[in-house]
Amino acid sequence: MAKPVIVIVPGAWHRPQHFKRLIERLSKFGYEAVGVTLPSVDSSPPHETWEQDAHAVRQVILEHLDAGKDVITLAHSFGGIPMSEAVKGLGKEFRKKQKLESSVVRLVYMCAMAIPEGQNYAAQIVPTTPEEEEIERRRQELIAKQGAMKFTVDGAMLLDKVGIRDIFYNRCDPRDVDEAVELLGSFPTGPLSVPATYSAFRDIPSTYIVTRNDQALPESFQERMIAQAEGAFTVERCDEGHSPFLSNPDLIVHYVRRAAGENV
Repeated sequence: MAKPVIVIVPGAWHRPQHFKRLIERLSKFGYEAVGVTLPSVDSSPPHETWEQDAHAVRQVILEHLDAGKDVITLAHSFGGIPMSEAVKGLGKEFRKKQKLESSVVRLVYMCAMAIPEGQNYAAQIVPTTPEEEEIERRRQELIAKQGAMKFTVDGAMLLDKVGIRDIFYNRCDPRDVDEAVELLGSFPTGPLSVPATYSAFRDIPSTYIVTRNDQALPESFQERMIAQAEGAFTVERCDEGHSPFLSNPDLIVHYVRRAAGENV
């Protein structure tokens, strides 16, 4: 059987070019992989919702489904929200009822937002335990000390190229980090507060990759989203930071191959 196409959904501020090492390594195992450019990145005026991002992801998925190829979607960070919204009606059971053979066969959330419908990004990352409050206090201190967050004239978020290094790219090779921070764009605040309308992981088989040393989306927040899904996820756990596609792309390839059904 032909291997599914891997559609990669970047997180906020990120571009498909951030995932080039992952794409290259997937190709060595026979997987076609493509990254989606999120319209919200560098949008001016800043987008108010994630809707255009979800539409962009869906269009890329449909291009491959219409060509008769199955798809696995892989989302990073904020990208979990537009990915989930994009796959409505594209799972195997729904497509089979339409007498369509190709479908989205699996979702992979890589330290990504997997939130129930009605919730939004901003509410999901509010600390709920003393431990999380302490983690957030330290994170805010780091942001304030390093000046990691700035804003454009029209209100979009900009990340300081020095201040964001330890938050997004801990455990990464410094040379890779140099390249990654130069690729970062701006990102609007609006999409972070717009509620999700669909819990895709309840309808389509899904994998969640937990990153235990994540400085941007701490492990406890990831584990809470997994618990909210009430058994919907196959869970993979690793010791990487928030950008495992850069710090350990071979490991992510391993998880993707397993998600695709390979016995690895």
